[in-house]
Amino acid sequence: MFTSTKAILKLFSTTALVRAGGILENTKNVNELVDTASKEIHSGKKKILSIQSDLAVLLAMLKAWVKGDYNEAPCMTLLLSTAALIYFINPFDAVPDMVPALGLLDDATVIGFVVASISKDIQNFRTRKYTHLKEHDQLPA
Repeated sequence: MFTSTKAILKLFSTTALVRAGGILENTKNVNELVDTASKEIHSGKKKILSIQSDLAVLLAMLKAWVKGDYNEAPCMTLLLSTAALIYFINPFDAVPDMVPALGLLDDATVIGFVVASISKDIQNFRTRKYTHLKEHDQLPA
């Protein structure tokens, strides 16, 4: 069973992106999504080492946005980040997560696509987060 990247991204755009818009309308829903995705990442069931840091930054950016600590993210970045997390936590996506090895490959494809698409915004967030923490003496000198 092989699913092409094009098919994976088509499914992502027709399901996860549509749901993401609704979730972003309510910060409670965003928090629930972030919590669910965090649990999935830390449970070990969906361990994809190559995208762990990418997922972590998407989670951190959405958390900061919900708190009002980071309002510079464009709407499309928030939408793509939210949709990527929706796709990640959905066990029945292009390749069901129960399929050994391949089941997580489509998740990695979507996360990689989103991170590449919003790389400038991720870099801006990381820079701002680092600067903010340093200003408040939360980072070592």
